[in-house]
Amino acid sequence: MIKNSQSGRQFVETGFPGIRACVVWLENGEGADFFEFKAGARFPLHDHEGPEQILVLSGRIRSGDLVLAAGDYLMMGPSEVHEVEALEDSVFFSPHKGGVVLIADRRSFT
Repeated sequence: MIKNSQSGRQFVETGFPGIRACVVWLENGEGADFFEFKAGARFPLHDHEGPEQILVLSGRIRSGDLVLAAGDYLMMGPSEVHEVEALEDSVFFSPHKGGVVLIADRRSFT
């Protein structure tokens, strides 16, 4: 069992301007993270080695042609290349299977 309280979350810089992450768990390529995006922050074009889910907790983000607001859910499978941009300060939860592959340089990470 894993419990992650809002008051105890430790967000760290990701290396992408305006984006911080809090890893809830990560094991054998599967994991779940909270992300904070400042308005205008953008995670570049990327793919996933497995499914990724997004549950927006606050704010609004855009993924491709879709705009997601607080309470919205999205699931994407591998080969659904996309980028994510915050239209306003936003927080979302993202369980995933497998790592992320940045399209520009084909670099993988989990």
